[in-house]
Amino acid sequence: MDRFQCAKCGETFYFDLELENMTAQPEEELPLACPHCDYGWSFYQPED
Repeated sequence: MDRFQCAKCGETFYFDLELENMTAQPEEELPLACPHCDYGWSFYQPED
């Protein structure tokens, strides 16, 4: 699972990029809706 942070509310959530055949770079903004506030953009925040 990959960690994301909502661009609006700042909450974090997890989404499996590999399952959806997607890739992302650290801090890249992707059109993934936040499950907390439904805002449509989130930042990829890989865990160390």
